[in-house]
Amino acid sequence: MINEIVVIGDLSMREGASMDEYNKLLGQMYKIVSAMPGFQSVKKYTAEDGETVSLYRFESEAALEAWRTQPDHVEAMKRGHAEFYAEGHLQICKVIREVGFKKS
Repeated sequence: MINEIVVIGDLSMREGASMDEYNKLLGQMYKIVSAMPGFQSVKKYTAEDGETVSLYRFESEAALEAWRTQPDHVEAMKRGHAEFYAEGHLQICKVIREVGFKKS
């Protein structure tokens, strides 16, 4: 049974936000989340129009919930809203089917 959860994050930076501070905070958060059980990956994509989308993968809703409520992450989210983001949108998605192939 597939339980994977994918979070699609579309966050726009606030004009004048300190990218050095933001990247430092991202590094700290990645260090924490990557050590948590059930975390699979995070990848970031930028479209030609400049929109940036991040994909976070967790093996289960429980793993995502553990990250969502992790105290350092909660504080980082508050800081993100106060200092870095102009707007944002998150979609939390359950994988309902997975197909793939690999040529030998």
